[in-house]
Amino acid sequence: MRYILIKEAGQGMVLAKGVYDSFGRMLLAKGNTLTEEYIYKLRERGYTGFYIEDEYSEGIEVEETISVELRNRSVEALRRNDIDASLEAAKDIVSQILANGTVSLDMVDLRTFDDYTYRHSVNVAVLSTVIGMGMNLNRQHLNELCTAAIFHDLGKIMIAPRILNKPGRFTKEEFKIVKEHPRLSVMLLKDRAQVPEDSMSGILFHHENEDGSGYPEGLKGEETNIYAKIIHVADVYDALVSKRPYKDPYTPSEAIEYLMGGCHILFNEKVVNSFLKCVPIYPKGTTITLSDGREGIVFENTSNPTRPRIRLRTGDIIDLGDVTKNLNVTINPTSTVETDYSNEMAALSSEEEDGRRTVLAVDNDIMNLQLVRGALERDYHVVMAKDNTEALDYLADNERPALILMSVLLDGTNGIDTIKQIQEKYDMSIPVIFLTELSDRDTIEQCLAVHAADYIVKPFRPLYILERVRAVIEGNDIITINARID
Repeated sequence: MRYILIKEAGQGMVLAKGVYDSFGRMLLAKGNTLTEEYIYKLRERGYTGFYIEDEYSEGIEVEETISVELRNRSVEALRRNDIDASLEAAKDIVSQILANGTVSLDMVDLRTFDDYTYRHSVNVAVLSTVIGMGMNLNRQHLNELCTAAIFHDLGKIMIAPRILNKPGRFTKEEFKIVKEHPRLSVMLLKDRAQVPEDSMSGILFHHENEDGSGYPEGLKGEETNIYAKIIHVADVYDALVSKRPYKDPYTPSEAIEYLMGGCHILFNEKVVNSFLKCVPIYPKGTTITLSDGREGIVFENTSNPTRPRIRLRTGDIIDLGDVTKNLNVTINPTSTVETDYSNEMAALSSEEEDGRRTVLAVDNDIMNLQLVRGALERDYHVVMAKDNTEALDYLADNERPALILMSVLLDGTNGIDTIKQIQEKYDMSIPVIFLTELSDRDTIEQCLAVHAADYIVKPFRPLYILERVRAVIEGNDIITINARID
């Protein structure tokens, strides 16, 4: 079997796995032959792709980590807010994963954006359990971990959907409300003797960062328990690879790059390393393009996550881990969503590190800054500033950057006013790309007024931001914001 994007689907293709709706009801069963009507309806429901069976992918099997029945039962227990049934589901998740022994999470997620809330909690429970296995936690600890993970977002049922599903950036007041969900989760479970104290701690602190920049208490490092650290990694990964109304999913490789880039700042390194052992960078059954132009399917993952075995279009299988034959062959970045980014890395600059030009990134969201740095630091020297004061201080003491990436919304002021200050005090000619949650006419006109070269809507994909920064700095194929006003 192999995973295909829905844009690649055609009449006559045969489904290799069933497709389910948000209530666990089967829409199309394994073995169904696709018709134009089926493809249209799946697209309308928001599916980005599915697994098919054909001669090209014969012999490739992608196994579920837990059974479809258990996954749907767990989702339904959470949907009904049935705490007892959810506790039983958590134990069953641990039992099935332990029974499977060695687990590799190869499946590309087939959820739609309206299928997110409860399936996210189940996915985080599965991911957390597998990470815990990789860290040699015993069965009791795995049960406690899985219990914490399945309930980590329980408190969100007490937050208005209009806030949780808001496509743009939260206001300060909205974010303050959202940040209460760990405490609300614990409050809803406090009278449940079946939920251990360590599980409660894992729930309460799963948004704490290693550097103390998280919430609700701003704890650092070892001030949080291992359950919280594991759930933090699983939670962020699943959020990144999930389709939402306001964003396309990241590929597993992009999400994993983000986790690795956040080690010691956001995430515990040991947890991320355990995660890397069980979540392939290139899931089995996904189509890839090699650096020499050959196309193939990931046939099998090996102990080296960056060097799987590949079945080529010709039917030949090559082992990228065989350095005697394939040392210089790499996998080009690919995407599991409809936007094609497969060639974005083909023309990367080969400048030496000391010749890299500087990009000043300004955003009060440290996760966005880390994402920008991870996307750009191979080709550019990235200076990060959390607000306009830090940005202005940097410009006062250093040579001007080649480009400024500026968030429109900043604490205390906004990025457009900050750029006006910079232009008045320093240099009108520094190119600016705005990072914005808003793409309405008024915001775009304000960007135009300060001569911005471009704007990028959050949340953004790392490879996309690299391409836009390169286009502006190199002066190639600049998409001006003038063309984006409807």
